[in-house]
Amino acid sequence: MNNTQIRCLQMLVLLIATALMLVACIGPALIPSDAPPMDPLSLVDVFHQTINSDNADALLVLFADEAVVIDNGSVIEGKELIRDWALHSQRMAGLRLTMLKSELDGEKVIWLDRAYKEQETGHSSYLLQWEAIIRDGKIQSLAAMPRYRPDLK
Repeated sequence: MNNTQIRCLQMLVLLIATALMLVACIGPALIPSDAPPMDPLSLVDVFHQTINSDNADALLVLFADEAVVIDNGSVIEGKELIRDWALHSQRMAGLRLTMLKSELDGEKVIWLDRAYKEQETGHSSYLLQWEAIIRDGKIQSLAAMPRYRPDLK
């Protein structure tokens, strides 16, 4: 491959990455308020997009006003505290998620993610299990539980 082809390929990758980030950042904001609620698995997909894009405003749209997050024994209640948790908590700030598997049981969605911090250089990752109760297209409760912390590289 010559230098021109490499540069073209790099530009194409950059354009695709930019388009994906724009969709992740503004996609939830484009959902009309009168749109029917998202199904629980689709909502979990959007949850991943918003976490991975660090878009706290789009993340908060997914939660009910009275939502509760339980993370490592800490209970976080209400959207403003959930915003702080997503932006500043030791676990969530800079977290990137890749879903490995999920299952739906009525209003409950349980899924397993490979989680890692973007700024870490050692590619350290761990498994994180989530459990959410989703009603009327909104997360009512969300619990995060670390499962295993190997260096998955």
